[in-house]
Amino acid sequence: MQQPLIQKQQARRLASRRKIKQSIPLTLSYVLLTAYAILCLYPFLWMVSSALKSNQEIVSNPSLLPRQWHWETIVHVWNDLNFWQYFTNSMIVTVLTIIGIVLVYSLAGYGFAKTSFWGRDLFFLAFVALLLVPGVTVLVPLAQLVRAFGLIGRESTQTSVYMAVIFPVINGAGPLAIFLFRNFFAGLPDELRDAARVDGCSEFGIYMRIFLPLALPVIATVSIMNFITTWNAYIWPSIVINNDDWFTLPLKLKDLDLQTVVQWNVRMAGSLITTLPIILVFLLLQRYYVKGLTSGALKG
Repeated sequence: MQQPLIQKQQARRLASRRKIKQSIPLTLSYVLLTAYAILCLYPFLWMVSSALKSNQEIVSNPSLLPRQWHWETIVHVWNDLNFWQYFTNSMIVTVLTIIGIVLVYSLAGYGFAKTSFWGRDLFFLAFVALLLVPGVTVLVPLAQLVRAFGLIGRESTQTSVYMAVIFPVINGAGPLAIFLFRNFFAGLPDELRDAARVDGCSEFGIYMRIFLPLALPVIATVSIMNFITTWNAYIWPSIVINNDDWFTLPLKLKDLDLQTVVQWNVRMAGSLITTLPIILVFLLLQRYYVKGLTSGALKG
């Protein structure tokens, strides 16, 4: 009777030791991930804290909690420094860019996935190969091109300048957007297209009424990625935009850095206004973003 009891006790000890050994790597992983998350969040929390402090308190108080909350700094930056105007400029450029990217490259992705034409695979590989080309290397040719079209110059208007900003960004987003849309559409069954043809639907109607509504996850993925890129863009808009009233938010933030007196609370309030739309868009579309990224990258 004692021997089976001893064996059971030994088995329980071995099982508990195995659980401890298995839990150690998992615990270390959580600890490291938590430390990394804190490390990544700290600059953002410092920005929010500094935007709500006075300029003197930023230097004297290292704590993230302000002694006195200064909400008026954000109101001052938004109203008196005309950040509402630069916010509107950024929104116009970003929204028009995303609309152009989704419409053009979802149609291109559908064509590469569901239609047959000469050199289809070769053209697709050529577009994907453009992912390897750094965007900085084509800045000078792009600037010469938009100037040749009369979009920038002394007599340029706000509309023409924004066209000069938007069109190259749409063009630069093409390779990855086509790759994601093409792979997603390739994973959809051809029976959908055949059934729509039997009902008398045109090719464009099949794309608009059936395939495009099903591509909502990829649309969200492409939109978020290009929203972040376009909203934060600095180099290309700084080359093209030649009027302070037409500045986007990143250009105005850089303009704040040129001030003689350093006002960290004003700079951080402007940075907070610039950052919040990106966070809100990602939070609203994050479930579609993950789904679209995986399906668009793996299917096909």
